[in-house]
Amino acid sequence: MSNLLVVRDLTKSFPGQVALDTFDIDIDAGRTHALVGQNGSGKSTFIKILAGYHQPDDGSTATLAGHHLELGDGGAAQAAGIRFVHQDLGLVETLNAVENISMGVGYTTGRFGRIDWAADRRRAVEGLAALGFDSVNVDVPVGMLAPSEKTAVALTRALDDWEDKAHLLVLDEPTASLPGADVERLFAAIRLLKARGVAILYVSHHLDEVFEIADDVSVLRDGKRITTEATADLDHEGLIELMIGHRLERMDHRSVAQVGSTPGLLVESIRGGTITNLDLNVQPGEVVGVAGITGSGRELVAPFITGQTPSESGNVTVCGTPIPNYDPHAVIAAGLAFVPADRASLGIIPLESVSNNLTIADVERNWRGGRLRHNDERAECLEWIDRLQIKTAGTSVPIAALSGGNQQKVLFGRSLRLQPSVLVLDEPTSGIDVKAKEQILQLIDQAAGDGAAVLVVSTDTDELVQVAHRILIMVGGTIVAELSGADMTAENVERAQLQSMKAMTP
Repeated sequence: MSNLLVVRDLTKSFPGQVALDTFDIDIDAGRTHALVGQNGSGKSTFIKILAGYHQPDDGSTATLAGHHLELGDGGAAQAAGIRFVHQDLGLVETLNAVENISMGVGYTTGRFGRIDWAADRRRAVEGLAALGFDSVNVDVPVGMLAPSEKTAVALTRALDDWEDKAHLLVLDEPTASLPGADVERLFAAIRLLKARGVAILYVSHHLDEVFEIADDVSVLRDGKRITTEATADLDHEGLIELMIGHRLERMDHRSVAQVGSTPGLLVESIRGGTITNLDLNVQPGEVVGVAGITGSGRELVAPFITGQTPSESGNVTVCGTPIPNYDPHAVIAAGLAFVPADRASLGIIPLESVSNNLTIADVERNWRGGRLRHNDERAECLEWIDRLQIKTAGTSVPIAALSGGNQQKVLFGRSLRLQPSVLVLDEPTSGIDVKAKEQILQLIDQAAGDGAAVLVVSTDTDELVQVAHRILIMVGGTIVAELSGADMTAENVERAQLQSMKAMTP
């Protein structure tokens, strides 16, 4: 093995925070090297320095294939053969694959400077086929492609000239929006690139994926590299302990705190989109999980219940109060609070402060004498920051500056300060690290313990098994099974989904 990328003494400081502290890493050619750590550990900062978005502090050095690499210079990284595929992919969904690839790498031109679309199309088809995606329709808008095909388009664009120049491919949370089958297609492409000598830097919160695809793993904690190990020498629990600095505490299932004749949340005969019929109820003090693969209707459960998306028919009742269809204001007034799945687009207001994001659902609490009492608002925010262990330099910091896990805790604080009777959570731990996930699950348990009826919609089966009293299985737009007690295992959830899908297949 040979060291392809060698980084030494990489430090990056921001006002009030050291994001990277004398960070070292060696990445070998032809191997997949995972970089893991909690949100805020420094992973994103390292990638942004490699990409030229941030400048490192003085004293940092790096070499690529034995040649000096100027850190913090995106042009130098590109010229040296470092390529990036970021979590959001950076695709224009209304353009096709040919146009997206050409926009990134340049258009092929013929006589008189005209674009040679036939040549560009051939380049796109051949590039996708080289990654094992030879059936992608390159002529339709990429918004119509499967998630794995979109990722393949971004990979093809990044690796356009890989045979001559690409040495290191950086994948930042590449499976964040991929269902299981599509993850396997991505892994097959990664293995093809490895076999051709490309080094892969793989950043992910999904530790199962790390153990499946990575040869080596480096652990970051508080800006420092804790260790680098061969993946084969670690196990899941040991890796988590390295990431958070202690063993992960397991939650024990408790009994439902309160059960009354009136459900906290009652959903009857909801229909719309991929949902054919939805009936469910959640008692005060109970956590109910909803599981289902993409396309099962699971992804519409929370939007319909919370009024984000209008349903075609059906009824939602919160503590005995009927809620009008497609009316988020009525939902909140009735005592239901929710955290949406798409934190970036539907949850946070990126350029607003932590304080404004936390209090926006109920500003009147700190409004007296005809004006907002900023000192009172700040004091309340500091209490929530302390209670939820939110890592931030202050209440006035833009929420976009926080890690994903800390942004999610702000959204939880926004909901919990309303003291809701019902709490609906859609993918509550998506894109956050194991420590933040542990804290979020504890907050869910505490909310139920305080008497809230909690509905958790998630693709993370292990998460549902850990936190829920009951799990409802969705297949074909309706609930087909319910698991509880000793039957509530990840294996049984998967089995129930597969059996129901098989039974419904003509």
